[in-house]
Amino acid sequence: MTRPRDSASRDPERPRSRRPSAVRTPARAPGARTLYLASLLPTRVSSTGEALVVQVQGGQLSRIPIARVMRIVCGDAAQWSGAALMLCQQHGVVISWVDGAGTATGHLWSTRRRATDLAEALSAAAGTWHRRDGERASWPATYGNWLRQRRLAVLQDWADERRQADQPVGRDEWEQARQAWVCRAEVPVRLPALMRGLAAARVAAHLSDDGIEPHYWCVAADAEPGAQDAAVIALAEDLTELVWARMNLCAGALAAAVEQPRDTVTLFEAWSDTCIRTLQAHLATLRPHLLRELGL
Repeated sequence: MTRPRDSASRDPERPRSRRPSAVRTPARAPGARTLYLASLLPTRVSSTGEALVVQVQGGQLSRIPIARVMRIVCGDAAQWSGAALMLCQQHGVVISWVDGAGTATGHLWSTRRRATDLAEALSAAAGTWHRRDGERASWPATYGNWLRQRRLAVLQDWADERRQADQPVGRDEWEQARQAWVCRAEVPVRLPALMRGLAAARVAAHLSDDGIEPHYWCVAADAEPGAQDAAVIALAEDLTELVWARMNLCAGALAAAVEQPRDTVTLFEAWSDTCIRTLQAHLATLRPHLLRELGL
């Protein structure tokens, strides 16, 4: 019978290989919400302890516990301290900047803190792009096919909602919408541009929570050294377009009711749960697509 070696007798020069553990961030408090820093006046954002300190020019200080912040949307009037940015990074709070036209100009999120199955599958697919029988591999191409299928699913959701409202979509209307949205990716914009910026911020926060990158660079495994042989999967942007299209298609009379930025934020917050369900439905179909592509 072989006696197991004592852990102290193991060769110190040959440590055991371990899978790196995911970085953990503090849990958010129940009822955590989005923090909107939308003032046009200069707004100073600093921190003290485990809280953000916000002060609009000429106004009082507001101390906001970081555990009660789900995500942050701000404009160019926000002036951030390095300590405040670091506090958000440590707690996994994504910061999104939206310009005066309502366009999301960028997002700041921390490094991946947990490896989900989908995140690992995306990384694997991006890292194993290769050619098959002299043809370019299908991962970037089939991602485009998946995207078209999801656009069609958005259109079907719109038709279902119209049917439930006793306003069925006619054949010509369906075909026009299919050609514009599914084939040409043209969104029928009926809502204020600011709402798209808010949707982009929501998508970014959700992807960050799941450890998913905003985009993936795919380089052919058999590419010649130095060859410009790469493709980019703009996942965050594509998912934002899917969410944005559904919002516009299903807006109905609400589109005309949105006049002020405050109304836009209120409407988006009311629609936020639907946004997340829509996003989760898209991501749920992406993983099996990736596993098929990887041959698993």
